[in-house]
Amino acid sequence: MMISIRPLAALCLLLLACGPKISGESAEEGEASSTTEAPGTESGPPGSSGGPTTTPLDTGEGTADSGVVDTGEVWLDLPTSCSTFAQDCPPGFKCMPWASDGGNSWNATRCVPIAPDPNAPGEPCTVEGSGVSGLDDCDGTSMCWDVDPDTLEGHCVSFCSGDESDPSCPDPCDWCTITSDGALNICFDDCDPVLQNCPEGQACYAVSDSFACVADASPPGATVGSPCEYLNGCPPGLMCIDVGAVPGCDSGSAGCCAPFCPVDGVDPCPGLVPGSECLPWFEGGVPPEVCVTTEPGICASAA
Repeated sequence: MMISIRPLAALCLLLLACGPKISGESAEEGEASSTTEAPGTESGPPGSSGGPTTTPLDTGEGTADSGVVDTGEVWLDLPTSCSTFAQDCPPGFKCMPWASDGGNSWNATRCVPIAPDPNAPGEPCTVEGSGVSGLDDCDGTSMCWDVDPDTLEGHCVSFCSGDESDPSCPDPCDWCTITSDGALNICFDDCDPVLQNCPEGQACYAVSDSFACVADASPPGATVGSPCEYLNGCPPGLMCIDVGAVPGCDSGSAGCCAPFCPVDGVDPCPGLVPGSECLPWFEGGVPPEVCVTTEPGICASAA
């Protein structure tokens, strides 16, 4: 059985055909403690300090002091675009995705100064202005992700290496997602949808051809069989799949929440969703690049 799932629109992730189908758009990251909130920036990257020179950094907001940062050197001829794969900016700068149109999603790249004493992948980070400003205090190999729109805090995630035709990540259990017309490419940690081994506030959902920790945007009281509209609209352990794949699902909804299940062993699905069975998420077995402890399935109707 092939299963395709709803893309997370705010991330512009294109999801491949795996799992019971659900179509449409998904929760904006602003609804899910996201990185895409009010556009614009106010000043340089966190941690910038005074020095002999400053370089105005155009943030598209049209003010001379928007994004003024101290690099210690004068850079008058920064590239107008760059590659987050190649990281081809001058020394002391890194290539970052940002919203060049003042919107709330990444659509371009630019060279920005690397903050003093920057944070490494996996460490907490802070952005300036918004999660799509392109200004953060992560090191030259990473960017600030899953940014809280109120605190402007998130955590650093690695950029992909290689190139768009053959991307890779530092950890073999991580996977690279490329989106926003190539402006954004980052490495996500694999997670186990059966174990649900994600940090608090997140859940392990099917994303692209693997599984990733995404902010849980499920409404209060959502449970097995609840109607859903977005990829991350179900609580941990559940996945939003097509209305026709979940027995008893309200035909007027876009989809319903169904439990993940282990393919091997006793099938728990009949007791969770009457009329369902544990169907393998992947046809032909788990791909070798997906790091899970047991083959995952989903409680759905085989009809």
